[in-house]
Amino acid sequence: MSDTLQIKSVPISRRDSFNTRDKQTRELKPFYSGDIKILLLENISQKAVDILNKAGYQVEFHTKALDKDALIEKIKDVHVVGIR
Repeated sequence: MSDTLQIKSVPISRRDSFNTRDKQTRELKPFYSGDIKILLLENISQKAVDILNKAGYQVEFHTKALDKDALIEKIKDVHVVGIR
């Protein structure tokens, strides 16, 4: 697993971003990783947590699943949820 993240071009399509008939692409715009909050649940590997932290992301992780009410509250403020 690499410790770097790469930005690539992605196809533009109204229906499906993997539509092979649509050859038009656009560059993804860089963002400040410190603005991105990630919630990891159910004991995601520590190496993954370390890689995301090193890349500058705000990472919160839990070794177990959250109950329904706690999960609803937590996902209000995050951009990414990772579940093992």
